[in-house]
Amino acid sequence: MGRRLVLGVAFALVALIGFVAWVKLERRRPTAALARPPAALGRGGTIDVTLRDVGTGLAWGRVEVESNGATTVLASEAYPAQTWRGSGLFETTISTPLAPIDHKLGEGPATLRVFAGDYSWLRWLRSDPAVLEAPFTIDLSPPTLEVLSPQHHLTLGGLEFMLYKTSPDAVRSGVAVASYFFPGTAGLFADPTIHAAFFAMPQDLDRTTAAKAVAEDAAGNRREVMLHAVVKPRTFADRTLDLDDAFLERKVPEILAASRLPAQPDLVQGYLYVNRTVRRNSEVRIKDVTRASAATPRWDGAFLRQPNSAPLAGFGDRRSYRHDGAIIDTQTHLGYDLASLRQAPVVAASAGTVVLADYLGIYGDAVIIDHGLGIFSLYGHLSAITVRRGQEVQRGETVGRTGETGLAGGDHLHFSVMLYGVHVDPVEWWDGKWIRDHVTAKLEQYPRATTTATRDE
Repeated sequence: MGRRLVLGVAFALVALIGFVAWVKLERRRPTAALARPPAALGRGGTIDVTLRDVGTGLAWGRVEVESNGATTVLASEAYPAQTWRGSGLFETTISTPLAPIDHKLGEGPATLRVFAGDYSWLRWLRSDPAVLEAPFTIDLSPPTLEVLSPQHHLTLGGLEFMLYKTSPDAVRSGVAVASYFFPGTAGLFADPTIHAAFFAMPQDLDRTTAAKAVAEDAAGNRREVMLHAVVKPRTFADRTLDLDDAFLERKVPEILAASRLPAQPDLVQGYLYVNRTVRRNSEVRIKDVTRASAATPRWDGAFLRQPNSAPLAGFGDRRSYRHDGAIIDTQTHLGYDLASLRQAPVVAASAGTVVLADYLGIYGDAVIIDHGLGIFSLYGHLSAITVRRGQEVQRGETVGRTGETGLAGGDHLHFSVMLYGVHVDPVEWWDGKWIRDHVTAKLEQYPRATTTATRDE
């Protein structure tokens, strides 16, 4: 009996030692990966390194940069053991700014090295080589930026066109207006450093909002130049729309079903969901399909207005929605409502490429056409669509028929003009003189290129 007990204890002890050794003699080293492998980093550059380990868990991590023969530690972290097994931390991310000025790092080639250790007993017997090494360049100089068009005049809710020059190292440029960014286009001119960009003063901003030309390089260095932009004030119309139960009964289930959304038992709440959430989702989809645009202008002169039509509502109208005598919602109307005959042919305002021909939430069956340089037109509430996505259309070509699909109370066309999905006043694009004075005259100032233009992302 005693012998069996001794053997049992010995076996258990050997098994325990074997288990501990199996756990603690972990042979696999930690690994590291960069979230964004840097080709170049500038003043505001950030290094994000993900460390991973299996078994005992991470014990420590360190990020270093070697530049001009000197090594600088950017970050060093320790991860204490939580149990006899180790830290139990199997993945973590170290995010550290490069801060070249703080660390006295100069411009030029550099090497990023990441070191990490775990709680394996083998760590006492092995060296700690870098688990990741990556060459990159430290670049502290922002690109140059020169605005060529000296003055810019626009109306709140409208557009302006500008020309500017950047140095070849700029990878992103355009115009920033508050939180809006409007990318420029390169390659339109024989001089490859000249760029062109439309920019808007959106109707939801104060007209005193500053507009800035911006240029960024691959290292994230940024140059900004304030634009001389005179913005004419504007007052938008206030309108109250009465909603009756017949309209709600007809429209709410229709839009929810067409949008593949669940039915709403309460029609007023259903209407509010449509007028808010579906409306917002419609604009998100518009932004998505207008993200890319032809890098050359497709239009020639004034946009064609829907023939024989009368305006029912204008751009920027502030609408209040009233039901049973109470205001239940407010929204902004981002286009023109134009009415003529029922199911009248709807024509393309100018030449371009169809980027959407589909159901579009509050706009119902709709068509969106890309006219180049970020300019798009939208045709909503259609009863029929006669074009397809990717089709080239010409000015005056029929793209559908008027209707009352979507959030429309009667047969009409909703027409919008947009700059990369930002709605602007269509009136300017119906005016050939405005296009000549603000756009064409600037395009004619410099010799045009014979190669393909590209947008500055």
